[in-house]
Amino acid sequence: MEPELMRDVLLKSNIFQKTPSHPLVKLLVSGLVVLEGEQWAKRRKMINPVFHPEKLKNMLPAFHLSCSDMLNKWKKLSVKGSCELDVWPYLENLTGDVISRTAFGSSYEEGRRIFQLQKEQTYLAIKVAMSVYIPGWRYA
Repeated sequence: MEPELMRDVLLKSNIFQKTPSHPLVKLLVSGLVVLEGEQWAKRRKMINPVFHPEKLKNMLPAFHLSCSDMLNKWKKLSVKGSCELDVWPYLENLTGDVISRTAFGSSYEEGRRIFQLQKEQTYLAIKVAMSVYIPGWRYA
């Protein structure tokens, strides 16, 4: 909740270490989430310019288009002006659609299979991370 403290944690990656994770997580997940130290700092430095306010402003039309598409789907679902709706699947699709449009220039529909595979991979990684790891247990 305190931006200054978050900035300290992000800038002092050599002091604030991540807790060791299950070895199988490393097989399922790669990237900034699992990297540490110098590798983490290098990757973070590479992606940081993408989140500059000017770059984000250029992405606003894609954000708007994705949100408009989602809202149009919701309008088609409402019969008498209102309805009950589970928004979570729509928000997942919205995220995928925004990423597809801004990073790859396509829509979520075109990258649906890739996002489905990422969702499965995330599920497996969470399942493994929640399991108890006892070193050497598999050799017993």
